[in-house]
Amino acid sequence: MKTRFSSRVRFLAGLFLAVWAVAPHATAQPHPSLGLQFSAGQPTLSLTGAVGTVYSIQYATDLSSTNLWADRTLLQAQGVSVVWTDPSAPATGQRFYRAVSVPAPADANLVFIPPGTFTMGSPPSEAERDTNQAQHLVTISRGFWMGKFLVTQADYLAVVGSNPSYFTSANGYSADLTRPVETVNWMDASNYCAQRTQQERAGGLIPANYGYRLPTESEWEYADRAGTTTAFYLGNSLSSGQANYDGRYEYDASVGTINNPNGIFLGQTTPVGSYAANGWGLYDMIGNVIEWCQDWYGAYPAGTAIDPQGPATSSGRVVRGGGWSLNARDCRSAYRNSYDPGGRGLDYIGFRVLLAPNQ
Repeated sequence: MKTRFSSRVRFLAGLFLAVWAVAPHATAQPHPSLGLQFSAGQPTLSLTGAVGTVYSIQYATDLSSTNLWADRTLLQAQGVSVVWTDPSAPATGQRFYRAVSVPAPADANLVFIPPGTFTMGSPPSEAERDTNQAQHLVTISRGFWMGKFLVTQADYLAVVGSNPSYFTSANGYSADLTRPVETVNWMDASNYCAQRTQQERAGGLIPANYGYRLPTESEWEYADRAGTTTAFYLGNSLSSGQANYDGRYEYDASVGTINNPNGIFLGQTTPVGSYAANGWGLYDMIGNVIEWCQDWYGAYPAGTAIDPQGPATSSGRVVRGGGWSLNARDCRSAYRNSYDPGGRGLDYIGFRVLLAPNQ
């Protein structure tokens, strides 16, 4: 099998990884172990370690005393070895890898999402799909933590010091701060992430080189699908009562929108976590409020993509997930839209956070 590195470099890399595995650690956890081989010329690592522990896979280009280790991905140890291929490895040169355990986030409502590859978009057979949802293969090469719940009114109030939401007692609704925050534009959501990062770094709650941000559009759909390929993570149909949306307009992927005059339409947000989670334990990825993503809106890249970031600029930022005021069709995993990032906040748009090392 041909590789892009010399046999000497492979030996050095393998030797270093073996040495790292028996290096002393400050905790009583089992030492992590990294195995290294090559697949199609790319380095493929296998990780074993304390089950449930998240490790930062870091790389350096040499082993000098002044070398700089860079975070490449996060992997969570399982009962069996976790295998990961580094698609960013250079065509020439060398890389050395090590695994460093990462303390669990102080916020227990963060769910770890492992790296992986998935088919983004919707198939032509999915009824009422839009042409902007063309299927393509996407690799999410970096693991991350994502909010189990949408950012709530209480969360936002604690960080920013105000609550811009419409669904409050001031407007005749129940005073329930577990509702998702809404009436926030993209700038508001990004500012929340920045302020929360600053506060938690200062409090020692997250590492200095970690930060909160909005998920990219591809990270959002990857996390939403949680391994599923159907129109929703619940299956190929969405019926009234399964999520907080306008249940008078249900959906089936084989026929499209189904009118149901008796369907449930609440006309307001509901407390986060009121409906079934997806396979990775994320709630309200269907309905309640639409979610801001990091990307500018634009056409999908042609062919396969690795960690796509969206276009450099556009007229709007991506939103995903559907909301309390939308039909089931607009709650599909592949559905995408955009809004003015600096415009007036709307009472059906909110967001959730992602935590990862700074890139």
